[in-house]
Amino acid sequence: MDTVSFMMWLNVYGSPGSDLLSGGRIMFVVFIASTRTSTIPGISIAGPSPEATLYTPALDVEYLIAGGPITFNVIPVTPEGIPTPALITRAALRLLNLPTIIVDAGSFVEPKIPYIRLPSRFTGGSIDSEDALSQGISRRLFEDSRLLALTLSKGLDFIVGESMPGGTTTALSIMEALGFKARFRVSSASPSNPHNLKVKVVEKAFRRSRITSPERDVFKTVDLIGDPLHVSIAGFVAGALAGGSKVLLAGGTQMCAVLAILKSLGVELEGKVAVGTTSWLVNDSQSDMRGLLKDIAPEVPLLAAHMDFSDSPFEGLKYYDIGYVKEGVGSGGLLTLLAVKGWSKSDVKKAIYEEYRRVTGCEAR
Repeated sequence: MDTVSFMMWLNVYGSPGSDLLSGGRIMFVVFIASTRTSTIPGISIAGPSPEATLYTPALDVEYLIAGGPITFNVIPVTPEGIPTPALITRAALRLLNLPTIIVDAGSFVEPKIPYIRLPSRFTGGSIDSEDALSQGISRRLFEDSRLLALTLSKGLDFIVGESMPGGTTTALSIMEALGFKARFRVSSASPSNPHNLKVKVVEKAFRRSRITSPERDVFKTVDLIGDPLHVSIAGFVAGALAGGSKVLLAGGTQMCAVLAILKSLGVELEGKVAVGTTSWLVNDSQSDMRGLLKDIAPEVPLLAAHMDFSDSPFEGLKYYDIGYVKEGVGSGGLLTLLAVKGWSKSDVKKAIYEEYRRVTGCEAR
């Protein structure tokens, strides 16, 4: 099926996947983790400095749940006024009123809010110079998350988001190692995607770990050149599906790495999993979300909410329309759900603008 218009501001690519969201109760789950890969200069703009990116996951979910950061008194908006995508997520959650849980798979800083801490949580290493995880950790993270989903999946479906700076680089590494061509196809929070730097980091990781593609041992691969996040989400999806639930993966090209892990492990996805993201990411000329998904899991539909801030009274939000941020903290998946449930685009934007005003104290121009 070609692109079809749905609810006026939702596009569906592939087989229709909106029915995954039309059932009963839905829980929103956000996985957080850190990888020291994000501290490589130029890899991530998800923080005021490379080292600060290690704190972003905790600050994102503190703001999401508590309405403001707790670990540091740092408003989740850049000096230019560009807000974390968690702002969109928080506004959407206020409209949807979904039960929400945070799962820590290895955040550098533990968030100061109620959350679920995976027993094997592990902060990832910088893959260009060290193993991502200690030997055996990725398998344990997968199992921890699988059991968590089995515990929760009693008549629930799930929307799963993430926060982990540097994640498109480690996602690239995972996909390439598992045999999927992902170079120059992953996205970026920057309008100038540092593809060459990402490829250089991945090549160093492969030489250091003596990885060849395709690797058959998924967990060994993630231990060497991956991160704690993607394998944890993959475990959660596997457990949710085993428990009879359906899952919307709320994110961009990082969720392709999750699907690459699941496909390599032989998990059946058809009719049970979809990906929900934003038109900012799908239409990004510097990445290839649709192509990646088609290559890795063509049976998984892609839903993209068409949001824009061209009429925003706040300049900071207009940066999204010129290529900044694009996606994150589950924002695309929640926008997708709002479209499916019939919310008007104007009402959703109104909620986002109100939240921006609350957070920044700025008045509309």
